[in-house]
Amino acid sequence: MTLITRQSEFDQLCEKIEQAGIVAFDTEFSSESYYRPRLCLLQFAFDDVIAGVDPFEVKDLSKWWEIMADDKTTVVIHGGREEVRFCQFAIRKRPRKLLDVQIAEGLRSRGFPISHTNLVNRVLNTSVKHGKETRTDWERRPLAEKQIQYALEDVHHLIEIWETQQQSLNELNRLSWAEAEFERFVEDVFAEEQREGWLRLSGFSRLSRRDMATAKALFQWRDQVAFEKNKPPRRVLRDDLLIDVAKRQPKTLKDLNMVRDMNRRDYQQHAQEILSVVKQSIQISEEDLPPKKRGKQYPSQDEVLARILGLALANRCQELGISMPLVGTTSDLKELVRWHVFDNQRGKTPKLLEGWRGEVCGKILTDVLDGNVSLRVVDPRSENPLSFDVDRSAT
Repeated sequence: MTLITRQSEFDQLCEKIEQAGIVAFDTEFSSESYYRPRLCLLQFAFDDVIAGVDPFEVKDLSKWWEIMADDKTTVVIHGGREEVRFCQFAIRKRPRKLLDVQIAEGLRSRGFPISHTNLVNRVLNTSVKHGKETRTDWERRPLAEKQIQYALEDVHHLIEIWETQQQSLNELNRLSWAEAEFERFVEDVFAEEQREGWLRLSGFSRLSRRDMATAKALFQWRDQVAFEKNKPPRRVLRDDLLIDVAKRQPKTLKDLNMVRDMNRRDYQQHAQEILSVVKQSIQISEEDLPPKKRGKQYPSQDEVLARILGLALANRCQELGISMPLVGTTSDLKELVRWHVFDNQRGKTPKLLEGWRGEVCGKILTDVLDGNVSLRVVDPRSENPLSFDVDRSAT
C-alpha cells in the first residue's frame, strides 16, 4: 500500500493500469463547502498494486480520466456516482466499461443498496479491518497512516468481489442485465447535469407564470454566484427563500427583508443583486414567461392499482432473489399503470416493460392490470407466502 504524491509516479501508475486492463477505483471527497465536491484522494487496486493518489500534490489527473473513459480498461466501483461525476466534469466523457458491484449484487440477491462493509462480508466472508474513519476530514493534511489504510481498503476487494459476482450472474443468465444496468447508471448520472434545476424547486409548479419567471431568474443567478464563489448554491440563497422572494416580487430592501431569514448577513450581501434580478424578471414579456405545465390528471385508482402491482413485483423479486428497489420504485409502478390503463398504451414505454425488467416482471404486471391474475396466500409462514395465478384461458 502506498500514497503517490509525485506526478511522475502517477503517470507510471496509469501506464500500469492500462497494461492490467482492469482496476478497482474509489475516491474520498469533501462536498459540504463547495459548488461541486472537492476531490481529496483517489484509490486504485489491480494485480498486486494498491495505491492512493493525493490530488493536492498531483495536479494533472487527466491521464487517469482518459483511461476511465476509454473502451479498453474495465473500472470496478462501488456505488460510484461521484466517481462518474468527477470524470464527467474533468473531461466531459463518459466511462465505457464501468462495473458497479453494488448494482451487480442487487441482481443476484436482495441486497441493494448494500454498504461496502456488508458487501465484502457477504460475498467474500471477510471483515473490513479499518472501519473507524468514516468521519475523516479528507481535506486535512498530512493524512494519517490509518486514514490511508481505511481509504485503500475500499478498493482492496472490489475486483475479487466482481469476479465472484460475474460467475454467479453468468450461471443465472443475468450478466446482460448487469451490463445494461451499468450503462443506465452512467446515463442517469450524465443526464442529471442536463436537467433544468429550477423545475425541481419545491413549490415551483404552484407559482404563477410571472412568479415562475422570477424563480427561474433567481435560480440561474444563484447558480452563477455559487459557481464563481465555489460554494453550495443553498449557501447563497436557500430554496425556500428563493421561492418566497419569487412570490413576493420585492421592489425595495424593506420589502425583501419582510421575507423571514432574509436579514441574515450572508444573504444581505446579495440583497441588491436579488432586487435587480427580480426587477429584470418583472420586465419579461408575457409570451416569454415559462409555460404553466399542467400534468395530466389521472383517476385516484392509479394509487390503488400501483399498490397492488407493488405486491406482485415484490413477490416476483422474492421468487427470483433480486432486489425490488433496483427493479422498480412506486413512481415506476404508477408510470406503468397510467400508460397501460389510462393512456391506452401510447407514449413512451414504461421503464418496467423495457429490457431485462420487462423480462422479469412485465408480463405478470400487465396481466394483473388486465384482470387475468388471482392472488392467493399459499403459506403465510413461507418466504414466498403469495401466489399470483394467471388465468391462462384469458391470455
